Amino acid sequence: MIQVAIADDHTMFREGLVSLLSNDDKISIVGQANNGKELVELLGAVSADVVILDIEMPEMDGFEVLRHLKRMPMAVRTLVLTMHSSPQFIKNIFMAGASGYLPKDAGKTKLLEAIESLYLTGRYHSPETMNIVMDLLKEDTLPTAISPREKEVIQLIADGNTTHEIAEKLYLSKYTVESHRKNILLKLDLKNSAALVKYAIHKGLIYQ
Repeated sequence: MIQVAIADDHTMFREGLVSLLSNDDKISIVGQANNGKELVELLGAVSADVVILDIEMPEMDGFEVLRHLKRMPMAVRTLVLTMHSSPQFIKNIFMAGASGYLPKDAGKTKLLEAIESLYLTGRYHSPETMNIVMDLLKEDTLPTAISPREKEVIQLIADGNTTHEIAEKLYLSKYTVESHRKNILLKLDLKNSAALVKYAIHKGLIYQ
């Protein structure tokens, strides 16, 4: 059985998914959440093979959830199910850690195909998104390697967090956060945080 958890703040849509997937004898719904915070708490109590995730949710949105799941010791396969369909958005969710993407108007067959692919291979790329993914892989890399932790710091800076707030969110000392910031600026040959945010948006390092 493929164990599936669902997070979406639209109750009717979420319960519709539960009803739809419950009719498949290969799938077991292990829980559902109304927002990202509830989902994180749920995944602390149950094990899920695949998480179906909305992006726009209160308290803790999908991007925050993806960042959190990347830090968890166990690998969680995430299928982002959303109405957003722009190439930049799709690129951003994969960069944030999503394992797969489907528009919310996809049919049952596509949804089941995506869940099974995630369960068996850990990834799902539909023909519609494959070109975007390939372009992402072929994109020019950064002039100097930016670590995953440094990318987290860049995102939190872009979100308007202070050094103290970033330290609290990443469980680091303020000295370490400031050291990360200075190292990033040196690596990218930038003068300040404003230039860093502008550069990161241009390179697709962060999501807005």
